[in-house]
Amino acid sequence: MIIKLKRVCFLFLLFAFTSCLSKKVGCILDDIPEIPEWLKMNVDEAFPMEGLNVWIPTNNFETSSLIRVPRFPRKYSDKEIKDNKALNDFVINPISNGKKLELTAVLNEQVSVQIALGAKQSIHGTYLKIDNLLSEDGKLFGKENIQVRYVKYLPVVKSRSEYVWSPKLEGIIGEGTSGNMTPNIVGDPLIELAQVDIPEYRAQPIWITIKVPKDTKPGIYEGLINLTTDEFGKFSYPLKLTVLNQQIPDSIDYKFHLDMWVNPSAIAEYYKLEHWSKEHWAMIEKYLKEYASRGGKNITTTITHEPWHKPWVGGNSRSQITYGYRSMINWSKNSNNEWEFDFSVFDKYVALASKAGINGQINAFSMTPFHTGQKLHYFDESDQTNKVLIVNISDKLYEEVWSAFLKNFSKHLKEKKIFDRTYLAFDEKPEDQMKIIREIIENSLPEFLKKTVISGHPEVGEKSDNFSISYMFFPGQPLEGNAAVPVLSTIEERENSGKNTTFYLCAEPAHPNTLTYSPAIEGQLIPWLALKYKTDGYLRWAFNNWTEDPFKKPVFIHSQGDDYQIYPGKEGPMSSIRWELLKEGIEDYELFRIVKETGNVSEETLQKAIELATRNQDGRFKRAEDMVQARNLILNKQSILDSIK
Repeated sequence: MIIKLKRVCFLFLLFAFTSCLSKKVGCILDDIPEIPEWLKMNVDEAFPMEGLNVWIPTNNFETSSLIRVPRFPRKYSDKEIKDNKALNDFVINPISNGKKLELTAVLNEQVSVQIALGAKQSIHGTYLKIDNLLSEDGKLFGKENIQVRYVKYLPVVKSRSEYVWSPKLEGIIGEGTSGNMTPNIVGDPLIELAQVDIPEYRAQPIWITIKVPKDTKPGIYEGLINLTTDEFGKFSYPLKLTVLNQQIPDSIDYKFHLDMWVNPSAIAEYYKLEHWSKEHWAMIEKYLKEYASRGGKNITTTITHEPWHKPWVGGNSRSQITYGYRSMINWSKNSNNEWEFDFSVFDKYVALASKAGINGQINAFSMTPFHTGQKLHYFDESDQTNKVLIVNISDKLYEEVWSAFLKNFSKHLKEKKIFDRTYLAFDEKPEDQMKIIREIIENSLPEFLKKTVISGHPEVGEKSDNFSISYMFFPGQPLEGNAAVPVLSTIEERENSGKNTTFYLCAEPAHPNTLTYSPAIEGQLIPWLALKYKTDGYLRWAFNNWTEDPFKKPVFIHSQGDDYQIYPGKEGPMSSIRWELLKEGIEDYELFRIVKETGNVSEETLQKAIELATRNQDGRFKRAEDMVQARNLILNKQSILDSIK
C-alpha cells in the first residue's frame, strides 16, 4: 500500500510539472514567485525598450546559443566591458520586426540558435513557429527538421563536494547565472511547449535547433521565424539558412570517442518502474538512443552492486548518487558453497545498447569499488537468504572470489561472442591497488590483462588499453605539476602504440566544464580540446544520475550537474543546453577531421582554428565569436560558397 501511495504521489508531481507541456496554457519556466524591487531595477536598466524587447543573445545569430541568457539581465558599465570583453555578448540590443537572421550549416549536422525576449510587464501566450524554408529553385527544407524548445530555469545550489575537494560555484558561475541569491537561477533544460508565459522583469530565451539532412541540396534556403505574444501581437523575422557543400558522418560513424556512463537503475528509480520490467527496458532504450545520438562508443555495465561507494554519515558507506547502481549480474552460492552467476540482465542490456548503435567496448564495473571496501551482494541457496560479503583487496578471500567470477565471466562472454569487446573497468584507483588487481588477474585469467579500462592519474594507465586522464593534470590546470608522468608525452606514447586515450571532467576543474551553471560555451569547447591535445575523445562519469527532483533540488553530493547531463522528461530524455552544445562541438571535431584528411586547408590554418577555439578556456572571459571564427577557418568558407553558386 505504501509503495502504491508513493507511486501515486510521484505521478501527481510529474503531472503537475508536465501538464502545461501538452496544453495550450502558458508555462512559467522558473520557480520564483516574487522578486525584490532592487532586482527589478537591474532588469529595468538592462531593457532598452519600454515595451517588448526581442534580441539575439551575443548579438550574432550564429553564436547566439553559446551563452546562457540570464533570467534577470543587468546593465554593464564601460569599465566592466573594458576589463572583460566577453560581457559584450550579454548586452541587450533589441532587433526590429523584419530583421533578417542568417546562419550557415553543413550537411548532416545540427546548429542551434537562440532568440530572447522580455519586458517590464508580464507577457502571456508566447510561442515561436518556423514553417518550411525554400530555395530560389523551389527546393524544400522541411519544417520537420526544425525544433523549437524553451529554456527552463533551475535553482543554483551548493554541494558537499565544494567543501571537500571541488571548486566552489562562485569560481564557476558567470553572467548566465542570475537572481536574488535565494537562490540564484540558471537556464539549462530545454522543454518543448505549446507556449510560455513570461513574468515581468524577466528574460525568456527560445532555443531553435536546425538539423540538416545529408540529402539536402547545398544552397540558400529562406523562410520566416514567427513570434507571437498576447500583449504585443505578432513579429516576423526572415531566416536565411546557407547549406554548404560539405558533409559530416552519421553519429554512429563518428571517430570522436565519447564515453558517457549511463545508469539504468536511476531510470527505474526516478520513474518508479520495477527494475528490469518491460516498462523499464522500454525507457532504458530511449536513454541509450539519446546517448548514441552523440556517437556514444562504450557500454557501461555493472558486475556488482554499487561500484561507486563513499563513506557516509555515522561511519557507514553508501552510493555517491541518490539512487545507486544495481548489479546486472546476480551472484549466488549453491548448496556446495560454489559461486554461480546469472548473466541474463547483463546480456539483455548489452544487446539493447548495441541495437541502439553503441558498438564499442563493454566496460564492466568493477572488481574494486570507488572509495571503500567491497560489499558483494549474493543469494545463499543453503538458507535461502540474501547476504553481503565484505572483502578487502588484500584478502585471500578477495582473490578466491574474483578468480571464480573471472573464469565464469570469460566463459560466458566467449559463448555470447562478446569477449573481444568486454573490458574490466576501474575508476580512479591508485597504482598500488592496480598492481594487486593485475596480479590476481594474471593468476586467474591472464587473457584479461590487456583488457582493462582505467580513468584517473596519468601514471596508472600504462598497461591499460583504454585510458582516460583527469583533465586536472593537463597543461595550465591545477594539478599539472603533480602529474607523476607528463600528460602530453603519455598521450603521444599511447597514440604511437595504438591505444585509446581520452580525458575526463568531473566536478573539477572549475573551467572548462559542463556543470549546470558552467558558461555554455565550454560545452562546445570540450571536443576542441581533444583536437588540441590529440586525445581520441572525452569521458564523463555520469549521464543520468539524477536527484529525486533535479528541477527543484538539483544536488545530492557533487557539484550541480556533475552527475547528469540531461533531464528526465515525462516520456523520456529531456535535453539541456550543455548536451546540445557538446554534440555541436563533436560535429566540429568531425568536420575538422574530414577537412584535414582532404588536405584542402593548410596545417597552419587548422592549427589557428584550434588556437582560436581553445583560448580562454574559462568561459566567463571567452568571446562567442571565437567558435565561429575557428569553424570558418576549417571550412575555408568562401571557397565552399563559390562551389554552390
